[in-house]
Amino acid sequence: MTSSSTSSSRFPRISTTGVPTRCWCGEGITTFGSSTAENRYRRFYRCKIGRDRKSENHLFKWNDEALIDEIRMVDAKYEKVAQGLTKFEERVMENVNSAIALLEHEMSQELKEMVNLEIARVENEMKQKLKIATVVMVVVGAMVGLCTSLIV
Repeated sequence: MTSSSTSSSRFPRISTTGVPTRCWCGEGITTFGSSTAENRYRRFYRCKIGRDRKSENHLFKWNDEALIDEIRMVDAKYEKVAQGLTKFEERVMENVNSAIALLEHEMSQELKEMVNLEIARVENEMKQKLKIATVVMVVVGAMVGLCTSLIV
């Protein structure tokens, strides 16, 4: 089995990538089987005009080569999509990380405000209790002083 896509060296062929659908003459493509000893039963693409007029330059391509071309094109497209997906994932992760950082900052600020409010509330409560304790100590001191002066 040869890998040449040309059947005649008199007419150089224009390269066609993948599975052809039309010949250069505009005719539709058909699949035929080779009857040569070198490529017996090997399938190829050709237009009917080119099959009947072998001396003319019409599209010719082996089926297996066309399918290999198609596989390579799919592989290239897959690689491109995979790279795009990787870039998309990276952008999404950047956005997620930015959102997490912003949320952490906002929550930290809210937590600081809540802590400061609680500290202020406890401070006021302690001041009130200190005032009451001071008044109680003054009253107790006065009572002790009064009792002491009465006993003496």
